[in-house]
Amino acid sequence: MTVLSAPGDTWGIPGPLFLGLYLTAVLVAVVGALVHRSRVLAGQKAASAGRLDPQQVAYLNGGDQLAVWSALGGLRGSGAVGVRPDRRLTTGAPLPAGATPLDQAVHHAARRHLYARELVRDGWVVRALTDLRGGLERQGLVLSDAQRSAARGGSLVLVGLLALGAIRAATGLANDRPVGFLLLTLVALAGTAILLSRVPRRTRAADAVLGELRRRHAHLTPASAPAYATYGPAGAAMGVALFGTVSLWGLDPGFAEQAEIQRQASGMGGSSGGG
Repeated sequence: MTVLSAPGDTWGIPGPLFLGLYLTAVLVAVVGALVHRSRVLAGQKAASAGRLDPQQVAYLNGGDQLAVWSALGGLRGSGAVGVRPDRRLTTGAPLPAGATPLDQAVHHAARRHLYARELVRDGWVVRALTDLRGGLERQGLVLSDAQRSAARGGSLVLVGLLALGAIRAATGLANDRPVGFLLLTLVALAGTAILLSRVPRRTRAADAVLGELRRRHAHLTPASAPAYATYGPAGAAMGVALFGTVSLWGLDPGFAEQAEIQRQASGMGGSSGGG
């Protein structure tokens, strides 16, 4: 069946024909974007929870800040850091054996008597966090900047289609042609493009690892009132990594209050993760 254009048709293409072609193009673009995004966000399924230290887990769960709090929790658990009456950090016992670069950076900052809130901006700490993030990227648990840009590629195609549709709708309105269905399509397309432009920091493999670790360390959840003296500094650090700074308050409420550490639960995954 041949669809003939009529006088006044926008661009010489009848509205129903353009809408059909446009919806087809949108459907193909959305499906392609979702498939591509899914592949990028998958990560490496071989990633193992057993290979991650508490600070890596904390970064996956809550980004830079939670990784720093996890390191601070472990150091406090070992007595390596404390807090002065003026709320500045200070050092205590020597660094424990097996201290990570982030542990060393936080301990160095405490030796210089920084406030706890300043740790995430300290140069030594920033470098340690950069190295930590790089290791997680190599394990396929965190997306690199290039991978995040690639995941957004599909949304850019939708933006192009959105621009085409908007121009068509504006031209149609100027010519007093019906564009209601096209406008509804544009609204839905804009919402889809916005959603696809939001790319998490962590991969689905990281989500699976975090789920496994939460099950494995359920005894560290604050609701269980864990005995951190029994689980040691590593247990304290893992508690903070998985369940937030509320665990640090459970470990040492006096220290947490003096150091002005906010009591936050584990729903911090926005900066780094989310599938």
